[in-house]
Amino acid sequence: MKLMQKSLFFLAFSLTLPSQIGLVQAQSLPNTKTWQISQQFKPKVDNKRNPTTDGGATRGISCLINKQESLIPLTPADLVGLTLEKHPTFFWYQPNSTGKFLKFTILADGKTENLYESKLAIPNEAGIMSFTLPKNAPELEINRTYQWSVTLVCDPDDSSGDTWMNAWVERIQPDDSLLQDIKKANSRNLSNVYGKAGIWYEGLNALVQQRCTDPKNLSVKTKWRQLLESESVKLNDLVSKKLINSCPVNNR
Repeated sequence: MKLMQKSLFFLAFSLTLPSQIGLVQAQSLPNTKTWQISQQFKPKVDNKRNPTTDGGATRGISCLINKQESLIPLTPADLVGLTLEKHPTFFWYQPNSTGKFLKFTILADGKTENLYESKLAIPNEAGIMSFTLPKNAPELEINRTYQWSVTLVCDPDDSSGDTWMNAWVERIQPDDSLLQDIKKANSRNLSNVYGKAGIWYEGLNALVQQRCTDPKNLSVKTKWRQLLESESVKLNDLVSKKLINSCPVNNR
């Protein structure tokens, strides 16, 4: 009788154990939906190609500490980046240098006189730098293309050693659907909304702000990598670069 009771107990335990193990495993696994991370950037079908430029060269001895580096704009590869803003924020990679200052300029395509220019201090470390066109600057016109550039001035009296980069921006008018999507978005998915709509500058800025707010968040780090390594962007070498002036000192 005791042997039969033990056998029945063992059988009941054996039947129960797999279901309990399955329950524990199910509870221990993360919710897959919360880990599905995708930061897409889809250029608009009618996005303009970059006009031909000569940026980046230097005629004399550069003041870059690492001669293999250069100023690099954070923009889509070979495309004009789109913005919805009258005064957008621009980002670029700033290498270490012994230069005196930076010069930011922006001018409308086809024009010879700058729309705006400003002198910026050179940071003490290499990394991704940003500059927002100030409110007192002339606003970008809708459906017009502008060239923005950053020049590293090595010697104010001799420009032969200057290094520079340039990129393009076009302000467009958003449709009602995009405006509604932006209005409904929160800080976690705003960059995705812009990215799927092909709006580069606000999408990048929204993701930068996520990095500032939660710099150790694995989801944010993954989205950052996906954006810069995407086929239409190709900024793989900048994924690990720190943010210099876009957020508080401790949140880079």
